[in-house]
Amino acid sequence: AKLPNVKCAGDWVRMGEREHGAKGLCQERAFVSGFEAANSLMRDTVTDGPFNEHEVLAVREDEMAVKVGMDVNRKVMSFVPRFWTR
Repeated sequence: AKLPNVKCAGDWVRMGEREHGAKGLCQERAFVSGFEAANSLMRDTVTDGPFNEHEVLAVREDEMAVKVGMDVNRKVMSFVPRFWTR
């Protein structure tokens, strides 16, 4: 059953095509999912006039330096013993 006035928000919420930013537990994800939930709630329940939807900005693609750093880190961590750093 559809419940138009029940929405979820938090860093644990999967947002499908509206997925935003970091994957996993983080403050940014919780913050943005709150805006998405509020926008969705307003769209589904406001019947007497328009409302101002909060704009959620798209996340830019990582810069090349960040991508290289993440790749180097991934390769180094594959050689480091698990008990030492993880």
